[in-house]
Amino acid sequence: MRNVRDDFQTSMRWLVALLIMAGVGVLAPNTARAQQVDGNNEISFDRGKKNEFYIAPRMRAIVVPDWLLGAFYEEHASHWDDGPNLAYGLEFVWRKVDAYEISTAIEYADLSMPSQFWLENDDPANNADYTEVDLQLLSLVVSGYWYWDAQKWVSPYVGGGIGLGVVMGEIVRYDAASGSACEASLGGSDGFASDDCFGPDGEPHPNSIDQSSRKVEESVPPVIPVLNVTGGLRFNIGEHAIAKLEVGFYDYFFGGVSLGGQW
Repeated sequence: MRNVRDDFQTSMRWLVALLIMAGVGVLAPNTARAQQVDGNNEISFDRGKKNEFYIAPRMRAIVVPDWLLGAFYEEHASHWDDGPNLAYGLEFVWRKVDAYEISTAIEYADLSMPSQFWLENDDPANNADYTEVDLQLLSLVVSGYWYWDAQKWVSPYVGGGIGLGVVMGEIVRYDAASGSACEASLGGSDGFASDDCFGPDGEPHPNSIDQSSRKVEESVPPVIPVLNVTGGLRFNIGEHAIAKLEVGFYDYFFGGVSLGGQW
């Protein structure tokens, strides 16, 4: 199982990095304004910009919900059994002022789950496999967003897009040891898998899992389409920084935050 403390420390480092990026955005000069020289040879700036750009690192809490897994599996692990799953990304956005945004984003998502017995719907209990899910998704997605400048400092938005994701890692399955107390207890009254299957540390007992039955799941595709449907709020921080709060679907459900600089 993953160390939740390590995940938390990693998250804090990312938040610090995001705050630094926001600070850089606030301090950076606005190079997008067109310089003009008036009759007195004094430089002024055209504030009627038609295009804006911003770069925003982001962090998201992600989940594949139990009700979705339950459509295929009677027994399965849950994403958040041992702490939240996180995704980290970087987004580059071209904004047509008073119209729309076009976003290109790269994101790395942790889709791993605690190791547990999985059982497909309508299968007998002794067909359950002890399953290790160690998957990550690296995706590139292009999206369009439509927004409403409700106030100078905040803009609600909705949108979506499509892209591709590279699946990394693997799913490994093991049978319960034939004739073991663990196999006999599967689906019993003490929970689907009883204490006969696990040691004091929560790991499977050496005599409960048939190590020779190791099977790598071959049905996991190396590349998958990624569908994005997102809504949220964009906050203008000063003149050169933005923050976003958003929720949506990205082949997984998510809620997240991003901070970045605009020009």
